[in-house]
Amino acid sequence: MSDCYRIKISDSEETQSQNDLSFLGGKPRVPKSIDIPKCELCGEEQSFFFQIAFPENHKWNEFSMAVFACTSCAHEGYFIPEMLEDELSGINIPSDFLREYQKNFRIEVFKTTDGAIQTNYKEKVKFKRITLIEEIDKEIFNNKIGGSPNWVADDETPGSYNKTEPMVFLMQLLEDFKFEKLPDAPSQVKLSLTKKQEPSNRDYYELFLGNNIYFFGTASLENPLVYVLTQI
Repeated sequence: MSDCYRIKISDSEETQSQNDLSFLGGKPRVPKSIDIPKCELCGEEQSFFFQIAFPENHKWNEFSMAVFACTSCAHEGYFIPEMLEDELSGINIPSDFLREYQKNFRIEVFKTTDGAIQTNYKEKVKFKRITLIEEIDKEIFNNKIGGSPNWVADDETPGSYNKTEPMVFLMQLLEDFKFEKLPDAPSQVKLSLTKKQEPSNRDYYELFLGNNIYFFGTASLENPLVYVLTQI
C-alpha cells in the first residue's frame, strides 16, 4: 500500500502555468507526441478532464496520468468503462484489454518531465489547481491518490494484467464529482428518456456518469497501463 494523499481543489480564480502538474480542466500538459484523442464512436475530439502528477512516495512517482473523455455523444453501453465478464475481485485483466476498452475515453500516461501545455487545445473545463495533502490515514474516505480504495459495493481490486503483471491502486474520485464547464464550451451530450442524444442544461461535465471512479495501474512502469472501473 502506497502513501495516501488527499486531493484538494482550489476554489480561487487562477491562471494555468507551465509549473502546474496536477489540475482539473484548462489545457492538458502532455508530451508533444501525444495527439488530443478522438472518440471512436462519433469521431469528435475528446474533452480534457484532469491530470495528476504522482507524488514522490507513490509507486508511479515521476509519472503523470491525463484523462480525456468524449462529451459530444452519448451511447447506451458506453456511459462507463467496459466491464470484464467475471468475478471482478482478483480478476486477471486480459492482454490488450486496457487499450481496446478505451472507445470514448482515453487515459494517457507519461513521464511528468516530458509534459508541455498543448496550446492548440480549446479548453472546455475550467482550470482548477490541485494540491496533494499527505494523510496518515490510508483509508480516508475522500478523493485521493494512493492509500487503499474505499469501495461502496464489493471489493473489485484486480489481481493482475496478462496473468503476470501485478496491479496497484492509483487513485479514486468519489461520486458526484463535477467538472465546471467554461461558459462558451459546448454542453455535454446526454441521452434523453426517449433515447435521443441532446445537450445537457448543466453547467458542468460528468466523468462516467459521476459514479465513484477507481484507477489501478500496472506495477511495472516499462509500459504503464491503467484499468478504470466505477461503482454506485
